[in-house]
Amino acid sequence: MDFVRGQKSKLSALTRTQELVVGLGVEAPGSPVFDVSCFGVDESGKLSDDRYFVFYNQKQSPEGEISALGARDGDRETFRINLSHLPQKIHKLVFAITLDGAGTMSQVSRGHLRITAGGAEVARFPFAGVDFGQEKAIIAGELYRKGEWRFAAVGQGFNGGLSALLEHFGGEEIEDSAPTTAPPAAPSAAPPPPTPPPPASAPPKVSISKITLDKKGDKQTVDLSKAGAAGRPIHVNLNWDTGARRGGGFFGFGGGNAPDLDLGCMYRLKNGEMGVIQALGGNFGSKSLSPYIFLDKDDRSGSAADGENLYLYRPEEIDLVMVFAFIYGGASDFTSVGGRMTITDGSGDQIFIQLDSPDRGRNFCAICTVRPGGGKSVEITKEEQYFRGHRDADQRYGFGFRWTRGSK
Repeated sequence: MDFVRGQKSKLSALTRTQELVVGLGVEAPGSPVFDVSCFGVDESGKLSDDRYFVFYNQKQSPEGEISALGARDGDRETFRINLSHLPQKIHKLVFAITLDGAGTMSQVSRGHLRITAGGAEVARFPFAGVDFGQEKAIIAGELYRKGEWRFAAVGQGFNGGLSALLEHFGGEEIEDSAPTTAPPAAPSAAPPPPTPPPPASAPPKVSISKITLDKKGDKQTVDLSKAGAAGRPIHVNLNWDTGARRGGGFFGFGGGNAPDLDLGCMYRLKNGEMGVIQALGGNFGSKSLSPYIFLDKDDRSGSAADGENLYLYRPEEIDLVMVFAFIYGGASDFTSVGGRMTITDGSGDQIFIQLDSPDRGRNFCAICTVRPGGGKSVEITKEEQYFRGHRDADQRYGFGFRWTRGSK
């Protein structure tokens, strides 16, 4: 069932189940960065419990009643919702899209919110930039209680970004600041009194900071011993625009096809083992065998919403990994594909890299490197160096492989 802005319906008229998947999609020229979030608010419309704010820094609510599943099936973000398990204090789920960086929502070429139940789509609300002006956010839709659960296609623009939207719902952003060290107390000083709890009316504080490596050479350290990281891989996701300018690839294929980008890496382990993980040649690596680096698939059509994914299962054994993207067909270089990479460490923290300084005529990009850091950590550095192919990139990073032309 298609909805228009402002239309409402009882959920029971759409489906009998309260176990839903809510997907939100948004596209715009130039590949701006959009963030998708869900606010679980109380009867007064406020985020009285910040644990029910599900977004890129917090992937699920306390008992998993709301879980962010990531991009899939044409959606930029999907949420698994179990309405029957939500506490009574949560009266409304608000689904929002915010623009991170320059631009406005008027640039959106198309977007949607859709609800699926039991694998079938039961509601869809399409929207586009013509519906908005200079806003930086969209409240796309709501699931709310009014005697029973109902759905509303909202489509309301909001002038501020995610921080302003958080404030609108009664939350407060935690400001990042350098730690300070208090002077030691005098030996005879009495211990300080306990800090009183915040008043009940104090807004919940949430950190919405996102790590973005903007410039070449920018670095971020990933602590492998951080709580929650043990046993979980570093996840590298490559995504791009499927409607980029057409053109021949390195092999002259794909003239009328969507861009076909391949994600891969050149690696050297601390024990001296070296190799290349990539679809070209069919070396997808392994989760359980050395080098413990795994490429999940080759998205040749560009139709997979989640792009291509590389997993580093034992990052502590890495001496050097150079992560790259290679245009196999559908475009001649990176100027039109809007390439972007999201790296999620084992504890769920994310690092974002935009390929925003491409060189014309070069179809190979060394996106980032992973090297040992201090202690139990690795250091991720934005490279964004463009080359004419694998061999040139290898010479720059010093692996010393012997290269032959391949196909897939």
